[in-house]
Amino acid sequence: MNRQQLLRLAKRIPGVDAAWSEFRRRQLLRAYRERREHYADLSRQCGLVHHEADVAPLVERRLAARGYTPAIRSPGEVHTFAFVPRIFWHEALYPDLHELGPVSDFDYAALGYTWEEFWKRDRRAARRRREMNALALQALKDAHARRPVDWVFVYASGLEVRRELIEAITSEVGVPVVSMCLDDKHCWSGPAFDEQRLGQIDIAPKFDLCWTSARVACEWYRGEDAVPIYLPEGCDVSTFRPLDVPRDIPVSFIGADYGFRRAVARDLIRCGIPLQTFGRGWECGPVTVQQQVEIFNRSQINLGMGGIGYSEELTNLKGRDFEIPVTGGGAYLTSFNSDLAQHFQVGHEILCYRSRDELIELVRYYLTHPDEAREIARAGRDRCLREHRWLHRYERVCQSLGILASAGQIEKTERLAA
Repeated sequence: MNRQQLLRLAKRIPGVDAAWSEFRRRQLLRAYRERREHYADLSRQCGLVHHEADVAPLVERRLAARGYTPAIRSPGEVHTFAFVPRIFWHEALYPDLHELGPVSDFDYAALGYTWEEFWKRDRRAARRRREMNALALQALKDAHARRPVDWVFVYASGLEVRRELIEAITSEVGVPVVSMCLDDKHCWSGPAFDEQRLGQIDIAPKFDLCWTSARVACEWYRGEDAVPIYLPEGCDVSTFRPLDVPRDIPVSFIGADYGFRRAVARDLIRCGIPLQTFGRGWECGPVTVQQQVEIFNRSQINLGMGGIGYSEELTNLKGRDFEIPVTGGGAYLTSFNSDLAQHFQVGHEILCYRSRDELIELVRYYLTHPDEAREIARAGRDRCLREHRWLHRYERVCQSLGILASAGQIEKTERLAA
């Protein structure tokens, strides 16, 4: 019996699960606060202040230092090399990449490599990771020979990617390389594995641009001599869309059962709220992506829990923050997060709660005012279609790299051509 099996058995003992959750909550918060204060002190000492206006000039300087000048492409012409394994929800990243232009992809999972084998961090895992990284470099070179690659998009961490791979790309191919991390608040750093730490901390300085969905982490990247850009997750409108189905679920939540989530569900049910839960660990079990879309559409209220891991108070942006509103089903009600409030009008396009009491009160109000809930859902979808597709994020990144013409540049070119 392994460690995880023993832990699952122990957590069935009355009181053990609550004690374990509290231990993990404190552990997570302590590590996060220590990291946040470390980089705040470093920023003060070095006079580092991150401004979004500095992103493009900083990237331009990095590219110029190795003698690379990007070719400016029009929308639909940008050639992306995507180091994005088609696992978990990652398939949703591809449709809008194809709208940007041609895509060459490297899917290590399709080649028989797994995230789980790397996580073992033993000698075999190190050998396999080096082997996989070498294959990725060759795949990029082959794609670049067929048609010049404009940028490399990496959605991975120090678990899968060695910094030597990024160094080889920038020195041997030269094209801009971008990382994306959506979990910096709790996955910034980790134990050492084959001469580098897990997370983003050791690989970030090697990238030309680092996309983070945590505004506070921009300071961390600058502290490690990397160039960050703050962008939230996006949504895939080809998958998450309205369906003509009955609105027969009062309140739903989709997500694994861990940490504080069962306690929140228990409080709602205790107050008579008809909550249905779906995902690993719940009675209904996991659901497919298509089933998720159907549930979002069938629900009057789609519940979100924005906490991280075992911490209800430490919040982070999540893919659901955009996938649920763009579906246009029931109103989206989730934890308040100051970053999320930058992207939606709270109270008009989405709903947010700061406590479980407020959550209970909002659910009761909108269940008895379904017309208002539907109007919020409609407004949330409109906002997503205007601003929150993955395509919008890719365009912003590529414009920062200097490889995609902005709307102003296209308009100027058309005027000159006329």
